Amino acid sequence: MDKVVEELETKMKKTDEHFESLATQVGDIEKDIFSESGEEIQVNNLLKSVHKVKSNYQNLRQELLEVQDLQKQLSSSLHLQLKMMQLKFNILKEKVYIPESHINNIQRERERRD
Repeated sequence: MDKVVEELETKMKKTDEHFESLATQVGDIEKDIFSESGEEIQVNNLLKSVHKVKSNYQNLRQELLEVQDLQKQLSSSLHLQLKMMQLKFNILKEKVYIPESHINNIQRERERRD
C-alpha cells in the first residue's frame, strides 16, 4: 500500500507540473492572438502551438485517468484492510468473550472457598 501511495503522490506532482505547463502555453497563445503590438501573427506557428497544446492536453487527460486509477487502487486497498481489521477484531472479541453464566460460576466457586 505504501508503494501505491508513493506512486500516487509522484503521479499527482507530475500531473500538476504538466497542468501548469499547459496553462502557460495557453496563456502564450492568447497573448499572441490578442497582442496589440501590431506584429503579424504567423498562422503556421500559431497552428503548431495549438497542436502542441492539444497534444499536451491529451497527455494530461491520460495522466489524470492514471491518477484516478491509483486513487481507486488505494481506496480498494484501504477498504480491504478495514474489512480485515474488523474481521480480526470480531475473532478476538469472540475469543475474549466469557459468558455471564461462567463468570457467575467462578464467583460461586470463590465464595465456597472462602
